Formats: sequence, C-alpha cells, structure tokens
Amino acid sequence: MKLPNKLLQTAYFTTLNGNITHGGSNVPVFDVIPPSKDYPYIHLGSQEIAHVGSKSSFTVEAKITVDVVTGFEGSFGGKSQAYDIGDSVTQLIVTRAQSYFSMTGFNCFVSELDSSTILEELSETHILYVHKLKFRHLIQEI
Repeated sequence: MKLPNKLLQTAYFTTLNGNITHGGSNVPVFDVIPPSKDYPYIHLGSQEIAHVGSKSSFTVEAKITVDVVTGFEGSFGGKSQAYDIGDSVTQLIVTRAQSYFSMTGFNCFVSELDSSTILEELSETHILYVHKLKFRHLIQEI
C-alpha cells in the first residue's frame, strides 16, 4: 500500500508549470514561495488523503489546494485576474487530468473542483487576491 502524495504534487507541478499565462506572461508555479516574487503566481498548497477503498482495493480520495495569488500596488486592482488564472488552472486540472497526470503505479479516475474561494488581503504595499481552489481526485493504486 503506497500513498500518491508526492506523485500527485509532481503531476500538478508538471501540468501547471509553463502552461498558464496571463496577459502574455507565464504565471510561475511554486511549492515554496520565494521571498522575492512577482505577482501573479500559483502556489501548490496542502493535500488531504483519505482511504475510501476496500481492503483488497487501495483507493484514496485526494484533495489538493491550489492558490492563485495576484497583487496590485497600493489599493488598486481587482479580482478579475485571479478569476481568469483560476479558470485556466481548473481547465487543465479537471478536463485534462487523465492525460496530463502521469503517476506511475496509480490511476487517477476522478478529477473535479471541490471548492473555489476568493480572499482579499492588504499588505503595507499591495492589495492581494488569493483564489483558493480545492480539487478532489479518486486515485487507485495499480
């Protein structure tokens, strides 16, 4: 019995990195957010894994959070950029996960959006919009 956490994280990074653009520019993907970063960016967040199969069939429900973070200097900017990038992420993960997700030893047979939430944060220099996307997958060890 193996867990797909590492392979799922790698599959997400491979699927999104270099494949999401906004305004003609690539939107970088991070596992760990560097101290000096430009906006927008995508952060691969937490994972939740729960066993949902039988003793003879090892199937897990995996949930992973993807944060789309946009930032605007001062208090000028809107949520539109976060929504647009979130739509692009969802398009790749939900509709194409079967062909994009390469996880040796596992089969991902369900990929769907579990939730979508926009948060607004103010820093000393920026207004930030964080589009929190949570995706749900059913993954079976083969």
